Amino acid sequence: MNATPAANPLPGTRGSGMILALFGAVWWCVGSVVLNGPARPAALAVGVLVALVLLVLAARRLDGTGEREAYERSSRTFAWCNAGQGIGIGVVIVAGNVTGHQNLIPAFIAVVVGVHFFPLARPFGHPEYRWTGGLLVLVGAVCSVVALAGAPVTGVLTAAGAGSALVLWSTTVWYLRRGAPAAPAQVGAATATAR
Repeated sequence: MNATPAANPLPGTRGSGMILALFGAVWWCVGSVVLNGPARPAALAVGVLVALVLLVLAARRLDGTGEREAYERSSRTFAWCNAGQGIGIGVVIVAGNVTGHQNLIPAFIAVVVGVHFFPLARPFGHPEYRWTGGLLVLVGAVCSVVALAGAPVTGVLTAAGAGSALVLWSTTVWYLRRGAPAAPAQVGAATATAR
């Protein structure tokens, strides 16, 4: 049985798609654990299910060509970006607790995570990281407004968690849509044209 060729393969997206699916699940779970009653297990189950489906699809359908080389070429940038992200998250947590603005912590963490994507876009050859980062910053900005309007930390955490998860998952879905196998009719037409 022959594999159906990809319509618009995106080389080097398998690892990225899987990591984004996994961290989307982390954000979703963090936002869900503060829910009350039956909403909590239901939300957690939905998040785990979505993440598992995306992980399996990414592992099976995305292209891993050149990922190792990209990581080796960009390992220093990757390390610095992640160190900066960790320090930024630590500063946000300390500052939020010291100032008594704990409800701003999830929003500002989303901003920090979003910003860390921008310097990774070029060395890894993933320009889509710019819109992923931009959307995460937007989620953080909206959640900041919600927090400043008086929402409790649990509400902001749920909004930031769900919003950030959806942004990360949407990038994996975008990879999957761009690298989706061509329909049989398209494959046949392309073969006929090639002859």
